[in-house]
Amino acid sequence: MAQRAFPLVRVADDLELLPDDGNRYEILDGVLHVTPAPAINHQRLLGQLYIRLHAYAAANGLEVLMAPVDVRASEVTQVQPDLLVLPQHFPEEAATRWVPMARVVLTIEILSPSTTIVDRGRKRRLYVEAGVTEYWIVDPKRRCVEIWRADAASADVATDTLIWQPWPSEAPLQVDLPALFEGSARCG
Repeated sequence: MAQRAFPLVRVADDLELLPDDGNRYEILDGVLHVTPAPAINHQRLLGQLYIRLHAYAAANGLEVLMAPVDVRASEVTQVQPDLLVLPQHFPEEAATRWVPMARVVLTIEILSPSTTIVDRGRKRRLYVEAGVTEYWIVDPKRRCVEIWRADAASADVATDTLIWQPWPSEAPLQVDLPALFEGSARCG
């Protein structure tokens, strides 16, 4: 099923009125986007990425969260990235319903047939314009990761080793991408 956009909900606060029906509801510039639940292989890859990021993030004062987590850029833009990384000591009272986009250190979207156009288009622009330090587009078909940085005009593409270094004073995280993609395909 393809992703559909409906000009029904125009304010992020209205998303709470929508049904809890297994679909992902996001609003981008006042337009509601409804995406079906991800496929099993998408979820396997998401889990493998979470496992690889979690310990590294915790050791570096960061926290990794998995969808569904609402991230708000404005009153008319709220999204649910597949994975996001925040400072570990994010004030709980400020994050009861959603996370401000300005607090996000890393955002990750795993491409699915129903999300590719939005993930590579509007969401990419949103994350870059909002100042998210890095945005990864994980492409399971091509078995690569596009790395968009806030200060870059184009993406770096990793096919062998994905390197992430949020703090220059700390050792980088290195992810073996062939093993990641192979491991997520064999899970379960």
